[in-house]
Amino acid sequence: MMALRKRCYITLFSCFKRFCSSSAVGNENVKKLHKKAIKWEKRVFSGIQPSGVLHLGNYFGAVQKWVELQNEGNDVLYSIVDLHSITVPQNPEELRSKILLMTASLIACGIDPSKSVLFQQSKVHQHTELAWVLSCNATMARLSHLPQFKEKSASMKEVPLGLYIYPVLMAADILLYRATHVPVGEDQVQHLQLATDIVRTFNHHYGETFPYPELIMEDSARNRVKSLREPLKKMSKSHTDPKSRIELTDTPDEIVEKVKKSVTDFTSEVTYEPEKRPGVS
Repeated sequence: MMALRKRCYITLFSCFKRFCSSSAVGNENVKKLHKKAIKWEKRVFSGIQPSGVLHLGNYFGAVQKWVELQNEGNDVLYSIVDLHSITVPQNPEELRSKILLMTASLIACGIDPSKSVLFQQSKVHQHTELAWVLSCNATMARLSHLPQFKEKSASMKEVPLGLYIYPVLMAADILLYRATHVPVGEDQVQHLQLATDIVRTFNHHYGETFPYPELIMEDSARNRVKSLREPLKKMSKSHTDPKSRIELTDTPDEIVEKVKKSVTDFTSEVTYEPEKRPGVS
């Protein structure tokens, strides 16, 4: 953890120095900074919310790829992003338990703390410090056009500010470690594009401070394991019906029971037509 915090302090110091120093703000000095080409070392960052037990969708869509990247010998950092989970109301005691459960689940799936850095986001306060600096380089118009915000806020009478600005915190998660590669799901692609926009703006004004993070993405079929109850939606930890997902802690009998009760259709033929027949594709 000390080594991790040292990385964070180095990044924040560099960021604040360029953001606040009068010598860096001058046009001539910024031009000089732009001329310094930096060769960034490959570093992978990704995070997962502690919102419940891991299910098959989590494993095939994210964790399996994390293990592959780790075992390839990359510099990898994986975070349990508990600050993101509090954009909706949480029971503190239950959240603490879920954080421990998620940690154990990731290790059981192959994440090796001797080969990668596995940590709890809220234990590293520099995430929120950098998020504030980056929020000063993001616009309300840009954030309001993100589709996930529109979807999640549509049914809310009062929208939490955290839900609105959490993509900036996500950008801070990545940029704090100057990550060059980020494995994400399809639903997070636009948030990574926001991070890239923030990097472009920051680097333009204050010189090359952050690398442009590159997307690592699985094929869509592997990345979007469908819900057993609503096959048009992906499998989710937050779904109210536990029969909608196969959790990694399920017993063989529970798995069989869930598969038997999963939604299919009324045609006996088995064909692969994801759009017309999502329940059997």
